[in-house]
Amino acid sequence: MNYDLFTLSSARKVLLCGTNIYPIPEYHVERVMSDHDLMYICEGTWQVAQDDIIYDLKAGDVILLRAGSHHWGTGLCSIGSKNMFLHFNHLPDDQLNTHLTAAECQSNASGNLFCVQTLTRCGMDSTMDQLFRSVIHVFWGHQDDKERRLTLLLHEILNELAFVARNSQPEAAAWITRLLNAMREQQDHFFSLSEAAGIAGMNDRTFSSRFRKMTGKSFHQYQMEAKLKTAYDALRTGRYTVREVGQRLGFTDPCYFSRVFSRSFGVSPSEIRKGEPSDNVNRPQMK
Repeated sequence: MNYDLFTLSSARKVLLCGTNIYPIPEYHVERVMSDHDLMYICEGTWQVAQDDIIYDLKAGDVILLRAGSHHWGTGLCSIGSKNMFLHFNHLPDDQLNTHLTAAECQSNASGNLFCVQTLTRCGMDSTMDQLFRSVIHVFWGHQDDKERRLTLLLHEILNELAFVARNSQPEAAAWITRLLNAMREQQDHFFSLSEAAGIAGMNDRTFSSRFRKMTGKSFHQYQMEAKLKTAYDALRTGRYTVREVGQRLGFTDPCYFSRVFSRSFGVSPSEIRKGEPSDNVNRPQMK
């Protein structure tokens, strides 16, 4: 896969940024820029081409329009489309449109290179939206340390884009597969954060951050919800007692199991075991 590689450098500068709103559909401007342009889609849809590749953009997407590349709109944006943009400088050591394997991309995680894809789909994660807003706020403000803050925020944006690029590859997501397999194989065990991080091959802090980004939840919350969903499904069969289900899922204290179950679903485990719950029960919705 091809990536654009940007260095971690104090010479990296935000040159211009802002917000565009389109009450009337328009085409993206056709041009070749001497600087890089990052565009974050807040609302609506766009269709933009770069170097003869067409990208269909929707809310939550970030597209990198590279310095020296020809880009243009191939279709009108939707009514009311809104985007945020930032232009940053091209440096001599930027490596553009470079082919890397997933392993090579992953190896740069702890280095001074950000490996970014042309199109990054951030989805409903609000991190990118907040970062772009912060850049715009600082750029148009009057802080005495504005340039330093802008460089740090730009690095943070590039780092977030690089994180998504690394973890969008099947090979890069192997750590989460290893962890979930271990959790399924040892359902009677509550994994500590350190144990889970060890299985994932990371330190505790890195694991916590990446797990939350991937699932939207802390590891503790995810593990507890997964166990309670399994308990709910097992109790609905009527084949096991409440104590048996709790013990099989690592709850050594039956009272604690009943308490957290009732708090999560709004009904006790014994009531679930007896029959079909009423409509006001909080049925598990985990994937």
